[in-house]
Amino acid sequence: MNDFQQHIQKAIRLIPVQIGLIALFFCVYHLFLKYIMRETGLDLGAVGYNNHVVPLYAQPSFDLSLWILPALVICAGFLYLCHRYLLSDVSDNRLIGIAIVCFIAVNISVAQIDGYREIGPEGEKKRILTLLEPYTRTSLEYYGDVPRVDELGIRRFLKDYSKPEVFDRLSGHTRTHPPGGVLFLWHVSGLFGYNLISASLITILFTALTVIPIYRLAEMLYGKQVARYALLLFLITPNFVMFTGTSMDGPFSVFPILSIYLFYIARERETIPDQKWNEFRPYSLLTGLSLALGMFMTYSTVVVGVFLCVIALLERQRFVQYLKVLLFASAGFIGFYLVLFVLTGFRPIEALWAAIKKDEMGMGTGYESVGRYFHLSFANLFAFLIGVGLPITTVWLRQLVATIRDWRQDTLTSEGKTDEPQKTWIFRHEHADTFVIGFLITLLFFTFSTLFTMEVERIWIFMVPFFVIPVAKHLTARPISDFYWVMCILVAQLIIGEVLLYTYW
Repeated sequence: MNDFQQHIQKAIRLIPVQIGLIALFFCVYHLFLKYIMRETGLDLGAVGYNNHVVPLYAQPSFDLSLWILPALVICAGFLYLCHRYLLSDVSDNRLIGIAIVCFIAVNISVAQIDGYREIGPEGEKKRILTLLEPYTRTSLEYYGDVPRVDELGIRRFLKDYSKPEVFDRLSGHTRTHPPGGVLFLWHVSGLFGYNLISASLITILFTALTVIPIYRLAEMLYGKQVARYALLLFLITPNFVMFTGTSMDGPFSVFPILSIYLFYIARERETIPDQKWNEFRPYSLLTGLSLALGMFMTYSTVVVGVFLCVIALLERQRFVQYLKVLLFASAGFIGFYLVLFVLTGFRPIEALWAAIKKDEMGMGTGYESVGRYFHLSFANLFAFLIGVGLPITTVWLRQLVATIRDWRQDTLTSEGKTDEPQKTWIFRHEHADTFVIGFLITLLFFTFSTLFTMEVERIWIFMVPFFVIPVAKHLTARPISDFYWVMCILVAQLIIGEVLLYTYW
């Protein structure tokens, strides 16, 4: 091999170069998908080739003004703060407190890059901050149904939720989701008044709570340094920042993420081999309750439930202990809906069926043809990988390859094909491997399930921890320069994406 080939191979192994190659791949895929949609009439639900940057549910829109300056200053300040302070030995409580402040500042400043939007009919248009604009679409958003709860009362609203006389008068998104989003905003309006400012700010403040379980989960799995890296990456993950400040998918993500953390606490404390079936398992019960609250806000929480089951199946030698945890979690989940039914008469199965029928009317089933099925599946996957950030996707793929290689080695070891000392090492690290492998299996299952019809760069934001934590693990074993490369390119994608794309939320 000559020197030129060696230099090329060495350059390709660099993270910035790999990020560029991933970006090139997605550009080619965008052009290919747009061509297929134009030439064959391929239907991808809400995403159209004429007015969207496929596979993203976003329109091209150049919005550059002085409103970009606060976002640039805050993001640059955040990067400087990471370099000078947050990567040092700062206490957990202080780090989490600073992270919450940074979360709020980054979200608000990025959402305001677009400045103002004009809304209303011709002759009656008024300007409104882009941070507040999504909630003005009352025919589509949960915010528009808050007066319906006041009108009917919370008990009747839940009891008659899936009945046509109530269901057919609800906003578009409320009819494809459980009633939790509406009730969340109804409680907010009761405390702070029914106005756009309180609704938007509470959306951001409540979602900021996700920094706590993400940090604690990463710490539990891989230690403090990985947790610190994961938290800092999370704060500038493009799709989480772009959609949290302007959509209810931010609050929707809190309980699914909390459920993962609670499950891993239960895994550590309540999977003791000699623990009896009838012994109380509080964290398992809380896991189920958190899943129920998540499912009350978004049906996408089912992804987390499937992930927990996959973990139990992957760690076969502890399956009985996991089964006990999952049964207690199921009791918490079912108990929540039983209590809700007794108190209000809410019927979750009827509500789910009504939502499925409403969604299929607008988006189709996803399996109308083999071609549509595969294009829709891959478009879902690639849209989310773009949304989560090109740098994060690149490093996640690297970590995934390494994890699969280690997983295969673990399998050989468990079959007695390697030495005993290595077997002990693998057992200590087994949960870290299953976290990555279990999510990969879950992601592929839902990618090809037809349960989601595009817009997943927004709908799936609760999956972000499954990316930033393994990415953080990979980067802690690399030179610190790789971490800064990833952080800087993430900020660049975040700012450029907000300037060039109109994402509706």
